[in-house]
Amino acid sequence: MAEEMSLRERKKAETRAALCRAAMRIVAEEGLDRLTVEAVAAEGGVSVRTFHNYFGSKEEAVFAHVSEVLHDAVQRFAARPAGEKIWDAFRNAVLASVDEAPTKWADGLAVMRTLRTEPEQLAQHIAKVTAVHFSAVETVAARTGTDPKTDLYPHLVANACGSVLDSAIVIWDGEPLEEFRNRLIDGVEQLRAGLPQPA
Repeated sequence: MAEEMSLRERKKAETRAALCRAAMRIVAEEGLDRLTVEAVAAEGGVSVRTFHNYFGSKEEAVFAHVSEVLHDAVQRFAARPAGEKIWDAFRNAVLASVDEAPTKWADGLAVMRTLRTEPEQLAQHIAKVTAVHFSAVETVAARTGTDPKTDLYPHLVANACGSVLDSAIVIWDGEPLEEFRNRLIDGVEQLRAGLPQPA
């Protein structure tokens, strides 16, 4: 019975992932205005009713992988060794997440790039990842012995980390993923150096 349940759960996870990929492909290649529940369900090989067993809306399907990879990066950040410097911990956490799930990151990054041309949808995305940001603030505070209610530091660091990710996405041309990793590393090193003005 346990094995049977495991197979059932695996099938559900595969279906959910297929719907996520379908939604993100449509957004990345055709634009948000072409995204419909019917289109996602058809590409994912399920009925509209089945789609709604997994997601409450088409937007939720699009943002699912984005939220998942960001949450994973923050969780890895929190789990880094206590003695590791803050910028090293952030860099190593994100790179480990990217290396662990490159396809999911590539899909999520493609959506984030597309959202930059869709201000209204970008606003929805920002609202959805607010929880990720606050989790990052709490992580920085815990690692540095600061108080997020009274200290600027954890907020500054969390925002700086977000800016590194955002800037790497802007500069990255979409492939290969290794280039995004390099941009991320470069961004962290510039932060570590105090963002000196280019000569």
